Amino acid sequence: MAEAERARGRAEILREGYTVVDGVLDAEAVAGCLTALEDVFAAEADIADARQWNTPAYRVAYMLPAKHPVFLDQCRPGPLVDLAATVLGEDCVFAGFNGITMNPGGVGQPLHRDHLQPTPGVPLYLHTVIALDRFTVANGATRVVPGSHLSADLDEPAHDAPVVHLELPPGSAVVFDAAGLHAGSANTTDMPRRALHVLFARRWVQPHWDFPGSLREGDAAGLDEERRRLLGFGNLPARYDHDARRSFGYGWG
Repeated sequence: MAEAERARGRAEILREGYTVVDGVLDAEAVAGCLTALEDVFAAEADIADARQWNTPAYRVAYMLPAKHPVFLDQCRPGPLVDLAATVLGEDCVFAGFNGITMNPGGVGQPLHRDHLQPTPGVPLYLHTVIALDRFTVANGATRVVPGSHLSADLDEPAHDAPVVHLELPPGSAVVFDAAGLHAGSANTTDMPRRALHVLFARRWVQPHWDFPGSLREGDAAGLDEERRRLLGFGNLPARYDHDARRSFGYGWG
């Protein structure tokens, strides 16, 4: 991502709480992700209801990089990582990677925050929604409340908030401060509205998901050093070793 685009995206996130990034995935990548997501949904069909991964509003699959190689391959430097680094710091990490569809004829989600502790002006987490199908108001486009990331009042009535529905072409994404109000809208069509949800965090806050603990050993072995860093490998508190009489951990020699 060009420096000017990074700066513009950061400014919009800090001011409005969200920005749109065009062309995150090309048509081939979108098609591959759609096929892979349907594969994961099919593999989890026997447990989705019991796990409450299938609801009247949506169907979700969590930690996709641990479940399909197509999604692990997406965990690498790119425009979203560039933007996250500009907002959260160059040492930011992936915090989650899920897939979701707003179920045809389903209800919408209520407005909510993914990060419930207000830190106005200092984003700790970014949430990215990448459209795999075209997002429209009718099929459940993500909606956001501009400026809600700057509020420290978690008790303010969300249902009265002015929302913006983000209509996107496949492959484009909305990136927002996870402290802001947002939701998937009701899908009033008879077709799915599928998306990837990719989360980023500052290095020193706890990610939503443990990538090193979730990936199979063979999958982790194929990662280069930068991808390992992005997925949180080695991102541990410093520890003191009595025998060596020195500290070991992130940033320590």
